[in-house]
Amino acid sequence: MRRWRLSLKLRLMLLITCLIALFCLAAGVYIVTRAQNDIRGEAYSATELVERYLEAELTLARGAWRLNSNHLPQLQLAKLSDVRHVEVYFYNAVGTLLDSSASGQKHAPEAPNWFGWLVQRSFKPVPDVRRFVDFDRLAVGVLVIHPDPAFEIDEIWNVTRGLLGLLIVFSLMVNALVWWAVGRALRPLGHIRTALNELTTGRLDARLPAFDLPELATLSGDFNRMVRTLEHSTAENHRLTHRLIQTQEDERKRIARELHDEIGQCVTAIHADAVTIQRADGSPDSVIRESATAIIEVTARIKNMVRGMLQRLRPTVIDGLGLEAALGELEAAFRQRNPQTDCSLRVEPPAGELTGELATAIYRVVQEGLTNVARHARAGNVSIEVTVSRKPLPNAAAVLTATLRDDGVGFDPDAAGEGLGLLGIRERIRGLGGAVTIESVVQQGTRIMVELPWPIPNAEQA
Repeated sequence: MRRWRLSLKLRLMLLITCLIALFCLAAGVYIVTRAQNDIRGEAYSATELVERYLEAELTLARGAWRLNSNHLPQLQLAKLSDVRHVEVYFYNAVGTLLDSSASGQKHAPEAPNWFGWLVQRSFKPVPDVRRFVDFDRLAVGVLVIHPDPAFEIDEIWNVTRGLLGLLIVFSLMVNALVWWAVGRALRPLGHIRTALNELTTGRLDARLPAFDLPELATLSGDFNRMVRTLEHSTAENHRLTHRLIQTQEDERKRIARELHDEIGQCVTAIHADAVTIQRADGSPDSVIRESATAIIEVTARIKNMVRGMLQRLRPTVIDGLGLEAALGELEAAFRQRNPQTDCSLRVEPPAGELTGELATAIYRVVQEGLTNVARHARAGNVSIEVTVSRKPLPNAAAVLTATLRDDGVGFDPDAAGEGLGLLGIRERIRGLGGAVTIESVVQQGTRIMVELPWPIPNAEQA
């Protein structure tokens, strides 16, 4: 199972997002710490301000008390309703609330509960300030100054929310910039991948353009030099292979000529002498007649062997009658050796009269294909087609196509390696500037197709 892997762009974006998240966490710790100090400082400052105000109000209240001790003077705590961060309550001696600075509507916090809980959870709250009130040593009640951090928490939350929004926008902008920049920087990888795929399919003319990035520009130059070297080496190998095959064909032709001229003539002479001896009249010795008969049988077998060797070494019928006649002999021999397989042949004019190197190449491909069918395919039907396609090419007027199909057991091209015969076919056809396609499916048969450029469209000039 192939493991899923993150692309470079996603990795960079994830890394940047993690760094920004860590920065936000550190900033949050700093904000919470500063919030604690700010809340405590604001609470003490507001408490001190309220104490000074209450001190002034108590002084006025004591003066009013001395003038009229029957009525408890008011401290005017409602005037402190606009003072944030603290609330002031005035209770009488028995604990009844007489006055307070709190308005009728309770302040609705803007900060979410989790933020308020987080800020207040991390530090000890500022304690209430209690001050007992007495008029001329008569205890009349108690003033309670209660610090309220809600307003300060709201202010800190508003600042934090703004910073958090900026960080989110910054994170999105950075990720978008990284996505664009990395995508632009990695765009040449598509060209590299295309060039590598072309190399995989055998196209050695693949080249990379000059890239803007210095690192990729160096890679492009190295790649192009490598491909040029590979193209030169491959062309040299094809040239040597073609020369080797041509030399092999010449050697086969020489051996065939020697077999025909030397051994064939000698065997024919021996056979003729044996027939003369056998037919001699008045011979009293039956042993001579038996020996002559044995010589005739042996020479007949030798002649058949020589004829088969000549056919395998060099199909002379190609030079004499053309490709169609040579393939007809090959088909007939295949039918004779494999009567269980039906074989059909179709050669399209003017390919039937083709001779020379192209005809020999087609003959060898069909010969190797029929040999593989007889040995491995267990096929019921085999078809051979040689067609001509009038497609103008840069160096040819037509394309000569030979196709061999069978309905045998087939094979898996990815699992099975090519034998020497198929490799020889590929090298022979590539040496002539052609292409070989081998397709096979298990239990569905095999198809071998060869395409060769035909520089001269008529057989007379081939």
